[in-house]
Amino acid sequence: MLSSTSASDALRFTFRALLFAALVGALVMAVMHWGPPAAPSDFMSSTVLKNDRLRAIGSPKVVLVGGSNLAYGVDSERLGRALCMPVANMGLTALLGFRFIADEALAATGEGDLLIVCLERGTYQLPDPSPDALATVVDYRPEALGLVPWRQQPRLLASLGALHLQTLRDHWEHWLLHGAAPGYNDRHFLPNGDVVNHLNAPQVGWPDPQRDVHDTLIIAPSFWELAANLVDRAEAKGAHVAFGFSSMADTIYNPAVNQRLKEELLAHGLTVIGDPARYRFADSLFYDSWYHLRGHGRALRTERLIEDLCTAMPEQCCVAR
Repeated sequence: MLSSTSASDALRFTFRALLFAALVGALVMAVMHWGPPAAPSDFMSSTVLKNDRLRAIGSPKVVLVGGSNLAYGVDSERLGRALCMPVANMGLTALLGFRFIADEALAATGEGDLLIVCLERGTYQLPDPSPDALATVVDYRPEALGLVPWRQQPRLLASLGALHLQTLRDHWEHWLLHGAAPGYNDRHFLPNGDVVNHLNAPQVGWPDPQRDVHDTLIIAPSFWELAANLVDRAEAKGAHVAFGFSSMADTIYNPAVNQRLKEELLAHGLTVIGDPARYRFADSLFYDSWYHLRGHGRALRTERLIEDLCTAMPEQCCVAR
């Protein structure tokens, strides 16, 4: 049995620990409420613009579902003219995985919609979102938390608090060194969700190719469950789902692996538009990654996407293109 002194010490320790945790929690809440955003750049904040567009244009519409290959690499206005429907380009980052972006698109899917899914290769292998990336989306658009399973929400909120503290630290350091808050590279988004200020920009440094990702085909079993769920739920709402291919630079393109990807998609009963080889482009057409096309490449990719859609799903295209 504990002595009265030991019991008293244990209670004091517990009280102090709880008080400390409460103070830390209050500090984090204050930083989250009054401090800079967790991701203080306009790229992640575009989730608000994109979701507002998704809901405002009603149905029927075209919804582009994927990562930054879509944000940087499709002319949504041109695509919309070819399909006679407004387009919502929901592409943001591959770090959001497939599970979240599928649920995000389905939340506003209606009768006659066409969902075009174009994913970066890593998303097939890791279809669940990065907690930090998802936290920045929730930071700008809190209602997105409703798309996150409740079991994952505590981990997500912890990531959000940590990101806010890191951003606050960065601001303090920048003020001390430069006397001003840090600047961030602005990206210009059109109302339809396209990024456009990079189209005529010069190429910038690229990361080394991820050979372990691009020279192998690893598809998580959960991906097929998510894909089937997306198709079933969309069809229940009177919408259609088609899977296409991300644009890829020559440097990372593996013909055999990408052909196998198409075969796997077809084998699992998914509607596939086009061939991955048609979305292989010269390195010179890319901007700052192996997926982000500049102006000429973006135009080529959009035209090929339209051609493939009108071949595979002619009922979706206007008579006059």
